[in-house]
Amino acid sequence: MPQDGRVVAEGAAAAHLQAELTPIVTVGSTTTLTVRLVRADAAAATTSESPAPRIEGGGSGGSGRGEVGSTGRPVTVTVVPRGLRFLVGGRRSRQVRLSATAPAEIRFSMLAVDRGPAEVTVLVRGEGELPLATARLTSEVVASDDHDQAGLARASVRIGTADPLIASRPTLRVDEEHARGRSILHVALCVGPEVHRFRVRLADKSRLVQDVRDSLARAKDVGAELPVAERAGAVEQALREVGARFADRVLDRRARDLLWSRRADLDGFVVQTTGETELPWELLVVRRPGTAPSDADPFLGQFGLTRWLYDVAPPAAVRLSTTDASARRPATTIASASVVALGSGGSGAADGGAADAMRNGAGVVVECGGSGGRSALSETFLAAFSAELADGSPVDRASRLAREAARAAGEACALAYAVYGHPDARALAA
Repeated sequence: MPQDGRVVAEGAAAAHLQAELTPIVTVGSTTTLTVRLVRADAAAATTSESPAPRIEGGGSGGSGRGEVGSTGRPVTVTVVPRGLRFLVGGRRSRQVRLSATAPAEIRFSMLAVDRGPAEVTVLVRGEGELPLATARLTSEVVASDDHDQAGLARASVRIGTADPLIASRPTLRVDEEHARGRSILHVALCVGPEVHRFRVRLADKSRLVQDVRDSLARAKDVGAELPVAERAGAVEQALREVGARFADRVLDRRARDLLWSRRADLDGFVVQTTGETELPWELLVVRRPGTAPSDADPFLGQFGLTRWLYDVAPPAAVRLSTTDASARRPATTIASASVVALGSGGSGAADGGAADAMRNGAGVVVECGGSGGRSALSETFLAAFSAELADGSPVDRASRLAREAARAAGEACALAYAVYGHPDARALAA
């Protein structure tokens, strides 16, 4: 159902994003996604018609400047499909300008390729990478058209304004298209005024993810036979080799060079994504391109990295759990705006993982990165993270200091843990 109550937008919206999609599609057939940008006064009448089944919508806080329609600035509408793919020659993005007299309407044709649940995320962007609005619609790809489902799934969300606390941060933006086991990552790396956009094709993403997880497992075993004093260093060296190989696989040469040249400006780094939660971005090693990783080369996670999912709006205030048990609830049974830990006690991926936890109302999610939820979380990391939040630190600072504490305690694998939420969120007073 729509998540309009979680939209981040200051003041009255000048326009709305509306999207329509067939809720059931036959495999091998085409479907059309219709997107409209409508002025606020017209949208009020449109959204009062009928319930919108099988939809999720939400604002992300924008990164463009000014409201759509109030200044006439053009915006870019981008569609990111999963289980569907664009037709040959189809465009994933269109630039439009909202008219004062009529809605701006765009149609995107896609082919249904993967049986089962499918989805599309619609993004409206201004001048920056953080969307001004997002809408997520789900569909079902079936074997035949022998069904009685009719009508359209609809979403309508407000187009908001910039969240300066996010828009000004160093950012890796990842829009992932996924179909037939293949992923296309449309990536933008932004550090200060510098922006580099590139595309990565992963012919077998699941194989890459498994290879990284296997490498992490081997890295953890490296120091098993070493004295305690030497163990952490050996594990971290093995992790640095994993992170360097991973960086070479998912970043092009210019992106690696930009991270290295601007490494002094990476504090508060944010990974923005349509829902890519499997790749361990925290483990990327920032190093001089063309060189082997050294002990002085930092991991991206050491810069207080947090993750931001587009179709939810993380709150700026969160509640700390009072017991370890409540901190490890399954993703489907959480309390709104609480801090939730996944990846221990059997929860995590089997219960939907970080994306489902955030969509079910979590304020902050800590997930055991790179392990698929099978490993226990670092107790040092969790304790330090909670203590920092309780002392008033924002999430990004708590993340950075918790990783440092775990590292100092010899738990180097805490570098791989992912933290989802608003980087400037703080704990509510007890």
